[in-house]
Amino acid sequence: MKAGFELTEQHYRYLFESASDAMWVHDMKGNIVDANKACEKLFEFTRQEIIGKNVKEFLVKESLELAREVRRQLLKGEEIAEPYEQRLVRKDGTIGIMKMATSLVIIDGEPVGFEHVARDITEEKIAEDILAKITDGSPIPSFVIDKQHKVTHWNTAIESLTGINEQEMVGTDEQWRAFYTEKRPVMADLIVDGVSVDEIESYYRGKYKKSRLIDGAYEAEDFYTALGEYGKWLHFTASPIKNKDGVIIGAIETLQDITEEKQLQENRRSYVQLITEAQEDERKRIARELHDDVSSSLLLLIQRLDMIVSDNRSRQSRALKEKVDILRSQAVETLEQLRRCAQDLRPPILDDLGLVAALEWVTEDMEKNYGIMAHVEVIGTERGLPAEVQLLLFRIAQEALGNIRRHAEASIATVNLRFEDESITMTVSDNGKGFEVPERIENLLSAGSLGIMGMYERARLLNGTLDIKSELGKGTTIVMEAPV
Repeated sequence: MKAGFELTEQHYRYLFESASDAMWVHDMKGNIVDANKACEKLFEFTRQEIIGKNVKEFLVKESLELAREVRRQLLKGEEIAEPYEQRLVRKDGTIGIMKMATSLVIIDGEPVGFEHVARDITEEKIAEDILAKITDGSPIPSFVIDKQHKVTHWNTAIESLTGINEQEMVGTDEQWRAFYTEKRPVMADLIVDGVSVDEIESYYRGKYKKSRLIDGAYEAEDFYTALGEYGKWLHFTASPIKNKDGVIIGAIETLQDITEEKQLQENRRSYVQLITEAQEDERKRIARELHDDVSSSLLLLIQRLDMIVSDNRSRQSRALKEKVDILRSQAVETLEQLRRCAQDLRPPILDDLGLVAALEWVTEDMEKNYGIMAHVEVIGTERGLPAEVQLLLFRIAQEALGNIRRHAEASIATVNLRFEDESITMTVSDNGKGFEVPERIENLLSAGSLGIMGMYERARLLNGTLDIKSELGKGTTIVMEAPV
């Protein structure tokens, strides 16, 4: 029995000595009778210097009052809220901040002292104070949560945005109430938990991206029906807060109300859509007039020239016949160019046979008339698309192929269509001379690249994205992806 007790005591002593948290014991008069190695870092005294001192020597007035209150509650058997914050005076006179837990030491049924476990949170509190000054004084709506997902800061700007004041939110894990009608994690919660990209995707479904400026941060845009009378669009960024060892101890989320910007974008999108529809109607009208009126007139002219040449009764000189033949050839060539122009304006094959057939017609024309080996590849099961979607996709491909024909000096071009369950991806690539893609697409407009800007606008009308990749001497690839 005695050996068993000694083994237990050895275990206790080992745990006490090797603990990373500071642990010490003092008697009923406050004299410290034992302390572990971690206390040296906390108090900045050696263990030998600590043992024998009275705890009053390490406490300022307010701290001493708190220690007396904890002592009183423990002796009366009352529960105390732990861990609690306590301040102590270090050897150099600076104030350290601890999170502490205290328990009563009882032997033979009698209290003989108190045992304390403490962790130094001075740096964290300083960081919190700095963070509080930054967030509270910022006009940007923001809030901070700790590792336990409790709100530690909720600034005035976010009070104005959400209608929820600081007193309601700080100390709770109910930050979701500001944005959702049912409980679910906000982006800051996911950052604190260090979740995978797949889990972020499960909540934000393509509406997020990694921050280019802050390591480990994510940003997103979403519409929140719970905000305001009609809901609000928010752009938000959630960033991790790390301690000096690089461990995540919290997260800060900043928000921006972009409702007006979204409304302007939607108005602009509607305006662009109306312009595009008007352009297509005008293209269709001009193509029909070219086919019905001008082409018919040219065809009639060719027939009459044929009649002149074939009339054996007329006495024509050989020179005149040669001139008529030249005129007939020019008229036939003009008719072909006119028909090609009408088809470019509005190819009937698009309305009759669909997108893939229309793209194959364009690529065949490139090979036949311009010597560029071009073809269409289809991956997945081709599906029927609305006429307006097919038209926008065709115009993007047509413009891309036109740029290849006019500028790329390419010998090969490929149009790849990938049909997936919820999206369609169209890739147009070439082996031409390539070009330097500007950082901002708006720079293409100032450079006069209206065709590429037109492709971007059409992609946006499809709620899609358009990406251009090109290098000098390595060709160009244009990727358009849109939801179905």
